[in-house]
Amino acid sequence: MQCPVCNENIPEYTRTCPCCQKDVGFPNVRKANSSEEILALNEKVILRESEAISNGCISILEQFKEAVLKSSAVMCTALGKINELVSDDNYLYQNFYKAVGSEGRLPKDNKYDKIRGSVDSMFFPNYHEEIRFAVLSIDGTGLTGYGNCCMKLKDIAIEKRTTVFIENTLLFIQKNRIVPGDPLPLGCRASWPNRYLLAVAKLGDRITAETKESEFSGLLMPSRERDGDFIEVHIYGPVKGSAIESLSFDKSTKKYRREDLVLFKSVLNKAKNKGIITETINQ
Repeated sequence: MQCPVCNENIPEYTRTCPCCQKDVGFPNVRKANSSEEILALNEKVILRESEAISNGCISILEQFKEAVLKSSAVMCTALGKINELVSDDNYLYQNFYKAVGSEGRLPKDNKYDKIRGSVDSMFFPNYHEEIRFAVLSIDGTGLTGYGNCCMKLKDIAIEKRTTVFIENTLLFIQKNRIVPGDPLPLGCRASWPNRYLLAVAKLGDRITAETKESEFSGLLMPSRERDGDFIEVHIYGPVKGSAIESLSFDKSTKKYRREDLVLFKSVLNKAKNKGIITETINQ
């Protein structure tokens, strides 16, 4: 694209014009809103809608669309990180790259940290360090395999800078045997307002005339494990505590010590004082 002010050619990875510094939008959103991505996604949606009409479940598919339009981005993390977010208004949620770059943590010796840099740079070339990952959720819970504290984020805090992808990008690369330099398949990502279209493209063929509205949440995210099947959310830029709409704590996934319970109660009180909705499940 060209800058609307000075006609400078805009690199795919930048948010501002390198000449006049005009804000040209978040690069992940520009990519998702490109004509070729939208065309490929719409073709998938049309196919799913045609199948739904033939199968007599188009009304159920429309209900599913409405449910996903109200879905949220949810991050799961440890209680200590939640405590920092609700305790200090200046604290920012760090992604892997920011934490490692600031020497706040070391990469783990596992399959994720060994290859995440190469995978992320394929999807977000030259700006992967700016992306924060979340999951698309209807019921406000997330992938507790990453941590037993779930942060549901406010739409207003992320809607302009967020995109969604059809599944876990790492698993997508492995499943499709994509290597650096290969073009990525089109129609697998969408902007935040179009997340319902991506959900239809992915899951429309799993909806039948017998599908109930109460099943939509499990259809969108059938597992809470990090290797599960879900729609991945990509947020450009930092996340503050003020971006949190609600918190849920799954106490069944961890055996708490007494000092953990003290911190847990403290976090609940701090969150409530900031107007954040809190819920404890599986007590």
